[in-house]
Amino acid sequence: MKKKIMAILLLLALLASFGGCAAYRDVPHDVGKRAYTVAEYRTTMQYYEDFKVLQITDLHLGIETDLAKQLGIVENMVRTEAPDLVILTGDNFMYATKGVVKALASTLNAVCGEVTATRGGRLCKFTLTFGNHDNQGDYPRYYINEVISSYATADGKEIADGKYAAFVDYEDDNLFGLANFYIDLVDDRTKSADAVDVKYRLHIIDSNSYHFMGPDYDYDVMHDEQLAHAMHIFEQATADKSYIGLAFFHIPFPEYGEAYEDYRNAENPKEFGQGEYLEHVLHGYENNGSYAALRAAGIVGFFCGHDHINYGDFLYHANGEVAERAILSYGVKSTNQLYHDKNMMGYKTVTLRDLTVAEFLTAENIHENYNNFTGGYANYEND
Repeated sequence: MKKKIMAILLLLALLASFGGCAAYRDVPHDVGKRAYTVAEYRTTMQYYEDFKVLQITDLHLGIETDLAKQLGIVENMVRTEAPDLVILTGDNFMYATKGVVKALASTLNAVCGEVTATRGGRLCKFTLTFGNHDNQGDYPRYYINEVISSYATADGKEIADGKYAAFVDYEDDNLFGLANFYIDLVDDRTKSADAVDVKYRLHIIDSNSYHFMGPDYDYDVMHDEQLAHAMHIFEQATADKSYIGLAFFHIPFPEYGEAYEDYRNAENPKEFGQGEYLEHVLHGYENNGSYAALRAAGIVGFFCGHDHINYGDFLYHANGEVAERAILSYGVKSTNQLYHDKNMMGYKTVTLRDLTVAEFLTAENIHENYNNFTGGYANYEND
């Protein structure tokens, strides 16, 4: 269903570009520019026991959106959960204007500041990665990055500067995509990379948008230099490599389908996870080994969006050794924009506790610490 809808939307976007309206702007990033060091892609947050991540996904805010209503829903999610970090996993916009982009960023910054002010200095921050729709708007390709970056500041200066974005990106770097940075959750933000104890490392990765094959298209995949970048982070970022690595992106891997089949066919599905699928896994055009490459780079938990009527959290290769396992997690669609199921809208929270990798990679961890709120919102009742 999604690909049929997308084919129509892409055709309309191309027609609009010939008519002088907002054009389809998803063009490849020029690769081969400046090489930045691994350290220059790093930002940190103080780790606290029960560090809460709020995942919001597939907002699809655009020119026809009732923006006040949808931004009110986003604010309500953040106020309700009072998380340490809000992560938007792509398709934040669809046929939006610069004003829509600014409104979401300013809303997130304000509500994160509001939550921070109630917690004695314990920060609430926000970040995002990109989906296949985000650059289908009336703005240059790098515009979203510029807006979000305007709300980022040096580690430790958030409250003084009133800026709560956790975001690092460079328009002139040699990596494909728009955001390929990482957030270290550490015991002490003032320690050097050689001395710091990293509890969790959160990779924010652009899974890119479309791969065109003549008149047809499919979804893209993470590119080789992005995967190599993740490995360089693992090898070079800090002396401590005992952390739990997580990745946040938009388009799922083919392995998500395998994980769901294990869950669906299990005699006791709870041993494999939780959730519901109402459509096929709409992964990239090929399996280029992204999952295996990121798993080798110390990442054991994967969080995506994209498929609006799927959600859940599943152990992959659950019966194997710890070195073979991972958690594959789908976010819950957070608005009623584009297609959706009215009973599957909401958000996900993940509580990060001080666990070993072996303790993290268990069904018990999923059931205790991964919550999918799927009840929808009263604001949608008349839609």
